[in-house]
Amino acid sequence: MRAGARVAVALALLAACGQKGAPLAPELVRPNPPANLSAIATPEGVRLTWQRPLTYSGGQRMNDLGGFTIERAAGDGELPAFTPAGTVTVQDQERFRKERHLEWTDTDVTPGTRYLYRVSAYTLDGYWSEPVGPVAARFGPAARDAAPKEPPS
Repeated sequence: MRAGARVAVALALLAACGQKGAPLAPELVRPNPPANLSAIATPEGVRLTWQRPLTYSGGQRMNDLGGFTIERAAGDGELPAFTPAGTVTVQDQERFRKERHLEWTDTDVTPGTRYLYRVSAYTLDGYWSEPVGPVAARFGPAARDAAPKEPPS
């Protein structure tokens, strides 16, 4: 009986520990980068579209995606300085079917300016993907083309 009690206690302790598997290294629980990032100029601004990652860098299915950060750089320089431009939060962690296709429109743009964009994914517990991009788009006509031309006399 004493041996049976020890086995029962050991089984209860093992079942109650809450550990489901071996701990994973932080580089294996980073979200994969978004896929298929594209940018297009629209009358409202520059619209970015991309697909969300569904797995971590280690290959496991991801259910704690928190959202995306968008960075922007303006101009035609060789070394662009990216700055934060926006955030898209995700609220479908509990849904069986996740929203796969996402988009965001940058309305804080100047006509004739070329913009570069990159997007990173992040999890609810603060792990970040590598940024995807950059992709480029020029918003509206160039400044010299924006003014109406005088008709020939």
